[in-house]
Amino acid sequence: MLGYEIALQLLNEGKEVRILDLVSANDSRFEEYIGDIRNPEDVRKACKDIDIVFQTAAAVWNPKTPEHVYDEVNVKGNKLIIDTCKESGIGKLVFTSSMDVVVDGRKPIVDGDESLPYPAKEPKDPYSRTKIIAEKMVLQANDDRLLTCSIRPAGIYGPRDKYHLPNIIKAAMEKSNFRLGNGLAKFSHVYSENAAYSHILAAKHLVCGSPVAGNFYFITDHHPATNLFDFMEPFLEGLGLNPPQKSIPYPVAYFLSMINEKFNPYSNFNRFAVIQTCVDHTFVHHKATSDFGYKPIVSKEEAFKRTLEWFKNHSGLFKKIIC
Repeated sequence: MLGYEIALQLLNEGKEVRILDLVSANDSRFEEYIGDIRNPEDVRKACKDIDIVFQTAAAVWNPKTPEHVYDEVNVKGNKLIIDTCKESGIGKLVFTSSMDVVVDGRKPIVDGDESLPYPAKEPKDPYSRTKIIAEKMVLQANDDRLLTCSIRPAGIYGPRDKYHLPNIIKAAMEKSNFRLGNGLAKFSHVYSENAAYSHILAAKHLVCGSPVAGNFYFITDHHPATNLFDFMEPFLEGLGLNPPQKSIPYPVAYFLSMINEKFNPYSNFNRFAVIQTCVDHTFVHHKATSDFGYKPIVSKEEAFKRTLEWFKNHSGLFKKIIC
């Protein structure tokens, strides 16, 4: 989703684009390598004669993913990218981080900015833990030879989404379709094209002496944020699905998810998901606006229209994703 949008926007600027992925993008406009960022040879081939790397590859949070995969991809794979960039003389590396690197699972975050620290205790969920390690590695790698920065998108959605919207769609297709919490908690989102645009803007300003070098930035869409279920409701209605009407209070949902984790460890109904939906997680992108001029280029209305249209046209695909 995100990597494709970055590649597309670069292509529209007249850049030569090469992508490395596990599967084909089925787009002949890009030079394409099928490979794995855990494989040194794959990474070296993909990085040969390249000026800048946008590192969007990651093991994304999924309860079915074994914990060792997060370390192999998000930590070791990312280190391989950094090392290869330096060995190959690549001048710029833009890393896709996540808002989750500052989420401690306890305190609400309201209009969070870059002053937020990493959690005092190492997160239990392997995604957040390994993204923190990876981001620190990228920022520490910044020097005169390799300029680096880290982009922290809020919850990304848009065409080709395999995680965010499909999970909500799956819940709506099941009988156990409930809202979690009292509906007051807010969650920040960012449309995939806007998130991609922020990466490209950051890369353009990633020069020696720039505040972007060695820095990190939250990226969000239009303010203010809304409740997750309120945000998702128009998508469900547009797909002919019934939005959840009944709700489970946060304390009850948390207790039930804790029990569910023991008996159904691969379920999406777990403490991580409950906290994300029942506790405020909102952010602002003021720093990105100040340092490299980021503002969303696609309106909320247009983003909704494009996303819904894609899901309608690929209904067979997203049904496979959520099964």
